[in-house]
Amino acid sequence: MTTHKALKERFAALPDRITVEEIAGATFRKVTGVQNWIDEGFPPVVGKRGRAVVRERDAVLTWLLEHENLLRERRPGPRDITGQVRIARPGRVVTLADLTNALGVTRWAVTHYAKAAPEGSADPFPPYTTHGRQSVRSWPAVRSWLLRRNDALPQGDTSWEDLQKWLLAVYEVDKDDESLGHDEHGLTMAQRDVLERVRVAKADRRRVPAEWTAEVLGLSGPKDVARLLAAPVAPAPLAERLGPAALAREVGISERSLAGYVDRYPVGCADPFPAKGDDGLRSVADVRAWLARTGPLVQGS
Repeated sequence: MTTHKALKERFAALPDRITVEEIAGATFRKVTGVQNWIDEGFPPVVGKRGRAVVRERDAVLTWLLEHENLLRERRPGPRDITGQVRIARPGRVVTLADLTNALGVTRWAVTHYAKAAPEGSADPFPPYTTHGRQSVRSWPAVRSWLLRRNDALPQGDTSWEDLQKWLLAVYEVDKDDESLGHDEHGLTMAQRDVLERVRVAKADRRRVPAEWTAEVLGLSGPKDVARLLAAPVAPAPLAERLGPAALAREVGISERSLAGYVDRYPVGCADPFPAKGDDGLRSVADVRAWLARTGPLVQGS
């Protein structure tokens, strides 16, 4: 169930008068689900915006807070967003459509995550950047943000031991899951979550020793930690063609696995591994497509 605080934050980002679609997005429901509430004394229509009828935002929020049992009902997308996040395997860079498909939520839901936690807030939703005509976000950063959504930074007088438990909460669960892939820095998803939690803690003026962070992330020292924390959260443009190390990292496999596929599926076989071009690089898109197409065969080889 969504908390009162989270619901108020999402509604605060809406206009004074809101449509059924906006209510659905803020409550993670289908429009038909919201329409089912209308027969239960729901706030009345007070006007129109274009062809859509609108209701007073504050009246709708008050009504929802008084009927919080309705927020426990089934909704589109998972009630347990954390569970869905953990099984999602989109690419390293995701569009709005990629997120809705991976998480099983509406486009409004993703939009409201961003509106409820804008840049400048305590823990802002990862920003987007533009690639061609598409707006994309870093999946590793979004994944970490969603896993923190119901696991916020501990407040008050927190000991280093308690803060350390929070910093490692996801790491301890995901550190051995190789299927999650890597981010643009070569960090595993579990390591990236540690980095993002350190970023949030430092923004709140908590002391997190750089030596400790370097050890967890497998870095050479504090300078590498500072470099990663200074890197933009918005994703850098993706290269279309990469060499072995970068390619393996980009598609979420090991260099050893990549070399094995090259040897076992040479040019001339029924479905060869994508060949190098004249530049000595392989197409990221072709390799992704090959892995998706031959996944069961590769796993059994």
